[in-house]
Amino acid sequence: MRDLILRIYDWAIDSIVIGLVLVMIAVMTFAFFDVARNVWHLVPVLTANMINAEAFKNLIVNVLDVFVLIEVFGTFTVYVKTHHVRLTQLLDVTVVFTLRELLVKLYASALSPGQMIGLCVVVILLVLARSLTGLVSPKEDPPA
Repeated sequence: MRDLILRIYDWAIDSIVIGLVLVMIAVMTFAFFDVARNVWHLVPVLTANMINAEAFKNLIVNVLDVFVLIEVFGTFTVYVKTHHVRLTQLLDVTVVFTLRELLVKLYASALSPGQMIGLCVVVILLVLARSLTGLVSPKEDPPA
């Protein structure tokens, strides 16, 4: 009975993971085409040397969003293969997301000096934590 329940559980997890992988592929495809569409709309403007600031800002935000998606999906992919997530991977995702927020708000001029210093301190602490996890983490992944 126990083996049957564990097989059903494994099947359910595998089904969910396959569904999530398909969703991730669709999301990444839509994100890529969104960036490509933004670039396509900027090309005529770039040749005329008249850059639309709002369109350029949207392109930057979309590209940064793709970087965050790549990190998040990369972490999920490692989980699918090894059935665990390392702290370094979570910190990498958090650093990329925090840098994205910093750059978007900096580009939009929506940060006060205190907020900018706060986000920079958060990034520095995350990078330090990431460096420390690299020093003390096990060298090999545990068996799956």
